[in-house]
Amino acid sequence: MSEVLKIISRSQGNIDAVMAAILGFALELCEAEFGVLLEHHGNNLFSASFSRGIPPAFRDWFEDQGVFAPSAQTGLGRMENTHEVINIFDVRAEKVYHTDDPLRHATAELGGARSFVAIPMLSGDRLVGAFTIYRQQIRPFSREATDLAHTFADQSVIALENARMVSGLRSSY
Repeated sequence: MSEVLKIISRSQGNIDAVMAAILGFALELCEAEFGVLLEHHGNNLFSASFSRGIPPAFRDWFEDQGVFAPSAQTGLGRMENTHEVINIFDVRAEKVYHTDDPLRHATAELGGARSFVAIPMLSGDRLVGAFTIYRQQIRPFSREATDLAHTFADQSVIALENARMVSGLRSSY
């Protein structure tokens, strides 16, 4: 954790480097293959802002979507509604997988994800994004792993707000 805080404090607003480091640490410590940080734009809208280790087809899908609205049945949609951690043991075992939901299809088929956790990124009570981590085998995330990922999500909020503040200060000069 101290390494992440050092990276944030020394970033000088370089949010790409900070998010790459945070996602990298989270993936390593949670034993996951890839992760995505999604920014929340309000009104049920998200965009994939940062990723690490994501399969190219899944990354391309996110890029093609730009800003998108997940259905309420997806992990991301449930997380948005509850502001709680959503830990899905097997993305293909849930009912939504057997529908034509585009996000679940992309997650399972393009990303190859089987186990998934969505962690809300909150600034006070306001949802600012989601920190999502994926495994390509069925291996649910433990409580310890989700607690750890939640810490990284909290640090991501700090990093995003710090970068926005630095950017705002630079543009005012």
